[in-house]
Amino acid sequence: MQLFQVLEIAGAGFSIFYSLLLMREKSVGWYFGIASSLIGVFIFYQTKIYGQAMISIYFAGVGIYGLWYWNKAEKRDEHINKWPAVYHVYAIILFSILSVIAAYFFKTYTDSKSPLLDSFITLFGLLASIKEARKILTSWVYWFVINGVSVVLYYQQDLRYYTWLIVIYTFICIPGFLNWYRIYKKHNT
Repeated sequence: MQLFQVLEIAGAGFSIFYSLLLMREKSVGWYFGIASSLIGVFIFYQTKIYGQAMISIYFAGVGIYGLWYWNKAEKRDEHINKWPAVYHVYAIILFSILSVIAAYFFKTYTDSKSPLLDSFITLFGLLASIKEARKILTSWVYWFVINGVSVVLYYQQDLRYYTWLIVIYTFICIPGFLNWYRIYKKHNT
């Protein structure tokens, strides 16, 4: 097995641990998320999915922020929150426009293999990760859509382990949302 494959498997494994721990609102999961993001920087750069490489750097930073925020929230006994519907409408419009602009730049100035998919996943991933770090319930819904699109991108790039990881991630979003919804209802009724 080559080093690239070992790193891809390790990154996928750390990502699964990260999701399962966050689904249970355990801040220790952020350590696994940070590690998988740093591995992802190398993997995505090597496969010329530049948006994913850039967002992996961002995800590592959000992981540090998420760890800090969740530890602080535990001390305040703060749990899952919701956004008003209008926030979602504004966010979807804004990030759709930004995705098209980023796709243009990826297509024009890089050798990106899938500029539109890459930019969509990248931009909406920025939004979803901050929502997750801030314990916003619908972050799981955003991730469900992002992950579904990511399956296509990673499959196109022959990233077998990451493709399977994202398939698993997509299904983890369902119990993740349901668990966070139960936590939300428990603390907001």
